[in-house]
Amino acid sequence: MLDKGRLRTFLLGGAAGLLAGVLLAPRSGKELRGSLADRAGEARERGRESYFEAQEGMRERVAATREARRPQPGPEATPADAPDAAPVAPRPRLRDVSSGVAGTQEGDLAGEAERSEELRRKVRETRERLRGKRDLGRGPEE
Repeated sequence: MLDKGRLRTFLLGGAAGLLAGVLLAPRSGKELRGSLADRAGEARERGRESYFEAQEGMRERVAATREARRPQPGPEATPADAPDAAPVAPRPRLRDVSSGVAGTQEGDLAGEAERSEELRRKVRETRERLRGKRDLGRGPEE
């Protein structure tokens, strides 16, 4: 467990390091803030893109799992086929309660894919626009 003296020392050291970093930075404050804002925006966009990709992958896995669990047409085994086996009580069929939920029907999945592509396109356009603004602000020295 940390005592108050160590915590205070840690926080003061962090503040001193932050202050020294800002004072000794090779860029002006305005340039540094702009750079940090650009990087934060890019990180946020990457996070959103990763989230949407993970969400889409999960939807695909759920759809594949549902498809695999659907009963296949064909002859079904009966207890008479296995004379040595003990009689097995039929399992009750589970109701599919997800059919009324938005985003779970196959038609909705196609719409989700279209919305996902549209979001990706908007992200790319925003990145290009931000890069253009950033490049305009740099000037000929870089």
